[in-house]
Amino acid sequence: MNTDNVTLVVCLTLFIVVGINAALYVALRRGKEASLVELTRRAVHRLRDPWKDEDEALQELSKLVSKFKQEIQEKPGEDTSGDRQDQQIG
Repeated sequence: MNTDNVTLVVCLTLFIVVGINAALYVALRRGKEASLVELTRRAVHRLRDPWKDEDEALQELSKLVSKFKQEIQEKPGEDTSGDRQDQQIG
């Protein structure tokens, strides 16, 4: 194996580990009341489901669209296709 590649991998790994530890240290020193266990727990939850917030937002949007479609279908006297406007103009 090429020693340059090994050195690069070791340096990147050390950089990542030191960076994570420095971020945790800074977060704890700023007076935030989150413990190391809580920070780790949140990181693990984020790793398990990284798009949780986006999924929840899309689910809420889907519910609102379904509700909107249902409200439109419950109004039988109104034509929503736009044909009525075309007939009135032409």
